[in-house]
Amino acid sequence: MGTIFVLLSSSKKRDYLLRPASMFYAFSGLCIFVSVEVLRQSVKRMIDSEDTVWIEYYYSWSFACACSAFVLLFLGGLALLLFSLPRMPQNPWESCMDSEPEH
Repeated sequence: MGTIFVLLSSSKKRDYLLRPASMFYAFSGLCIFVSVEVLRQSVKRMIDSEDTVWIEYYYSWSFACACSAFVLLFLGGLALLLFSLPRMPQNPWESCMDSEPEH
């Protein structure tokens, strides 16, 4: 959804679609974080169980990919949100509504 909103905003010059796109990116990053944490807790519980005998364990490359996807999506969403915010006024007595448009 975030990619669709970014593509729509860049092709039609609709800047108001960047904020929902950034929220979708940040929310998907948080969803990946929750799923990685559930995976980590379930592996820990399985190893601590008396029914299984583990000599050693390690997380595979997919765990590292999920962690890096969380970081990229969450930070990308925050960066896109900061990019889509309106320009701050130049003068202290000027409000955001009085400032010159950027286009």
